[in-house]
Amino acid sequence: MAGLFDGLLAEIAGSAPVRRVGRVVETRRGLAQVAGLTSASIGDRVLIHSRDGSAGGEVLRLTPGLCFILPDASGDGMAIGDRVELLGRADIAPDDSWIGRIIDPAGQPLDGRPLLRGSHPRALRAPAPAAASRRRLGQRLSTGVAVFDTLLPLVRGQRIGLFAGSGVGKSSLLARFARGVDADVVVIALVGERGRELREFTERVLGPAGMARSVVVTATSDQSPLMRRMCALTAMSVAEHFRDQGKHVLLLVDSVTRFAEAHREVALAGGEDASLRGYPPSLTQAIMGLAERAGPGPDGSGDITAVFSVLVAGSDMEEPVADILRGVLDGHVILDRRIAERGRFPAIGGSWGLMIGPN
Repeated sequence: MAGLFDGLLAEIAGSAPVRRVGRVVETRRGLAQVAGLTSASIGDRVLIHSRDGSAGGEVLRLTPGLCFILPDASGDGMAIGDRVELLGRADIAPDDSWIGRIIDPAGQPLDGRPLLRGSHPRALRAPAPAAASRRRLGQRLSTGVAVFDTLLPLVRGQRIGLFAGSGVGKSSLLARFARGVDADVVVIALVGERGRELREFTERVLGPAGMARSVVVTATSDQSPLMRRMCALTAMSVAEHFRDQGKHVLLLVDSVTRFAEAHREVALAGGEDASLRGYPPSLTQAIMGLAERAGPGPDGSGDITAVFSVLVAGSDMEEPVADILRGVLDGHVILDRRIAERGRFPAIGGSWGLMIGPN
């Protein structure tokens, strides 16, 4: 009985009777300038009330007396004087009941059923575990994919990258991992995927057996860059929730490239320069900060074994996203289109840097 009302109590605790409110005073280059939110901080979430309804947003810049907010939606219908509520830190409160569910980056259900908050909110931008306290890589894992069970072993707590162009079997391989890898919970981030593919992936590719132990976090390609970037951060926070319970979590992110593209749109709107082959300088920290949160946990917790997919246009392994990820991951697998066209699955054409743990 003690935990019967935990979800309801968490919902009540998450509601704020008093909200700080500001007003839109100007809009420029997709940003809304808001006066009156003097207590806002960079990264805080807001709720913008316009004639077309309410939409979320994020604080990107601050000046004395003003904060610059990027809306989640297009901004159509926003007008001078619209009310803006300050929601506070971007966080999410995962719960064990989320297993088997499909949610959006804000933690709202997408499968038509109610979803309760957990009792412990987690920041979306949390630091990685302290380096000196993390355990070493664990035992070898069974994946259900012959090439990984023989030539390219995957071990507990490892972080690998799947580098591939579009249409070479990347999503199918990730679904095989979701069904076959020996893990307690699977967390899947579908970043910027086509909307029509969500049900196909969950019902046919992933299947009932895969969904039974999975949490799927998705932001479709038509959603704002804030939501697409938040998708990977939310999935990581959900994975950390289960890791801190001592569980082994398999995290699948498809794809880091779309996460990077969303980060670029947000950073450019905030005033950063595109100095890294079209990407802002903060991209390196964004990708490395995300990847470092995965891996072996500290003593007393579980592990996050992570597979990050990377869309490599024209097989250019020197483009910024692929180059950054190669420097932080434990292993790299390249899927070759020429092999895929010959009908071989998975179409692995190369790999390097694979780390093998004990046993």
